[in-house]
Amino acid sequence: MTVLVPGETEIASETDVRAGFIGIGGVNDAFDLYLVLLSNGNYKLIVFMKVQFFFQDGNGGKWTNSEKTTFVNKWESAIKQKWGGRVLKQLKSNKNVSIEFRFKTQIGGWMLDHWEINVEKVNKFAVSSVNPIIGNVTLDSLDLKLTRKKGGGFQRAVVHEFGHMIGLDDEYLKNSPFQKDYKSVMNGGESVLTRHDAPHMKWLNERLKEKGIQ
Repeated sequence: MTVLVPGETEIASETDVRAGFIGIGGVNDAFDLYLVLLSNGNYKLIVFMKVQFFFQDGNGGKWTNSEKTTFVNKWESAIKQKWGGRVLKQLKSNKNVSIEFRFKTQIGGWMLDHWEINVEKVNKFAVSSVNPIIGNVTLDSLDLKLTRKKGGGFQRAVVHEFGHMIGLDDEYLKNSPFQKDYKSVMNGGESVLTRHDAPHMKWLNERLKEKGIQ
């Protein structure tokens, strides 16, 4: 798959970026990064993932092919809407660096992927999780539903779990300095904040310095 599109010129890339927060240093090859120059003189950081979906029937019944496709499309749309489309950095040249998330997705079969997402069809919420060591994610069919969380916020589990896929830790834990920041996507809301760009900002800043881009 060609990740870049017409009008984008590659400046730098990294195809083995590891999820960051995990205590053992992040074993999984979590995503690829591309820094590109746009035709208007601005820059874009592209976070690219190959994601394979597997669907399991459960107490919510059997999946239809249409339901599987709809889930994948809505998953991708939710991630792009909440995590992408933001300016990461304003440069001295008055140009900026924005961020975009791109995916290659596949249902079943075989794929040399970054992540495998297993989705069970349920009639009530199950526990969702991310295992970065083997690159597996466990979701259920209700995880696209906006749900009230502690602190009064609303969140879709797929949006929160994606944060773990790029290397972020939970912020609702007692030892987190952001335990009361209920609007945060890694707590009980869907606000993606500056600190949530940490998994890719170090690489971006290093490449900008290396290429003399200010």
